[in-house]
Amino acid sequence: MGGLSAAIHAQINGFEVTVVEQQSHVGGKAAGSQESGYSLDIGPSIIILTRLYSDVFRRAGKQLNDYLRFERLDPFSRVYFQGETFLDLPDGRDACLDVLRDRFPDDVASLQKLMKQLDKVMGSVDRSIFERPYDQPWKLLDWRLISMARFANPRRTYKQIVDQLFQHPILRAFFYGFPSYGGQTYDSVAPGAFFIPYLMLTEGVYYPVGGVQAIPKAFRRLAEDLGVKFLMDTRVEGLEVASERIEAVNTSSGMIACDAVISNVDRFTTGKWLSRVYDLKPSLSYFTVHWGINRRIPGLSHHTLLIPKDFETGFESLYRRRQFPESPIVYINATHATDSEASPPGCSNIFAVVTAPAMEDHLDWKELASSGKERILRTLDLFDLGFTSAEIDFERVQSPQTFATRDGSYLGSLYGPDEKHRLFGMMPNRNWDEQISNLFYCGGSVQPGAGLPMVTLSGKFAAERLGKP
Repeated sequence: MGGLSAAIHAQINGFEVTVVEQQSHVGGKAAGSQESGYSLDIGPSIIILTRLYSDVFRRAGKQLNDYLRFERLDPFSRVYFQGETFLDLPDGRDACLDVLRDRFPDDVASLQKLMKQLDKVMGSVDRSIFERPYDQPWKLLDWRLISMARFANPRRTYKQIVDQLFQHPILRAFFYGFPSYGGQTYDSVAPGAFFIPYLMLTEGVYYPVGGVQAIPKAFRRLAEDLGVKFLMDTRVEGLEVASERIEAVNTSSGMIACDAVISNVDRFTTGKWLSRVYDLKPSLSYFTVHWGINRRIPGLSHHTLLIPKDFETGFESLYRRRQFPESPIVYINATHATDSEASPPGCSNIFAVVTAPAMEDHLDWKELASSGKERILRTLDLFDLGFTSAEIDFERVQSPQTFATRDGSYLGSLYGPDEKHRLFGMMPNRNWDEQISNLFYCGGSVQPGAGLPMVTLSGKFAAERLGKP
């Protein structure tokens, strides 16, 4: 998605653009797949900030609805907590607060206070990190960025803030996971992690008609309408550099001369093409299992979160020891609940996701791929959402090794290296290379960060950097 956005914005800005894509389809982790009559979304699934996609089409002089349509989900999530009845979170901030008030009367005042604090700074977010990269120290003096500091207390970690706000374990468990969306932990000073649930409550959660894969397909169509050329099934094998500039890209189909390169491959993987060596600890990743089940499993919403009672030990294992949790919180994306085309009639399309460590020396992901699947199955059984092996039409596993091999993610991390290697100690890495003057980057490991809306902006930032000294 970052590369597609970069291609569109570069073409809009007057460049002649060629996209080199190793697969036969576009979209990377957001691409779809077909399996045994099921239509699969194999990566990102919680869609927010649709206005950022609309902005891309507007800049191109087009209308989003001519390429892509979104449906707003209601409820936007179902939450199970072991030993309690499930909780549906309805669309709309007021409606959701009303439901939470009935279930968690002692915590709603704190949640309302948090939302009002975020109301005050969201405008500054829109006009700062959503508009430009912060890649030089002097840019940190931006008053909009400084105004956001009113919300951040550098003396308190994210977990300390959550624990002070909420008493009920469901709310704590729900909020604990959001720092991982940016490769951080709850022991970080990570106020930005609160913006994700804020946006879910305030602006809604959506499903693209045709699945998440419809977003990159729409971006490709827009890019081609603008004149972008695509070389599919073409692997980049190296970069030809002279006088600190890339002169050509070496691909499986031959050499391509160029004036500049924007790499949607993780910048630390791109560095290997330049003979750079890194010894940086990776940040976090995901482990996923996709199942096609030949019956409908009752009790699932489009987005469902399963929280075991011992979730605290799971977060300690993940965040503090970088281990795969024994009893993980499992997120389930069940697109058949919304989209009748996502599975054969009467069947279930189950995409289970667990936040996991990336490829680290103390982990054996070959063994973890097997044991991780079993831990997910145990969690499903815990909430009476399980199934038998005879009911499985297909099974598809993705681990950090998948993301490293297939997508070029640094050690299988979706966010680049660990947060201690962030720019200025707080920002994702730069969208431009410090040594090669015409090499630029987009994707989840660079500014403004991870997630489909953010990588879309990263492509815009990289394209805007073209031609600048």
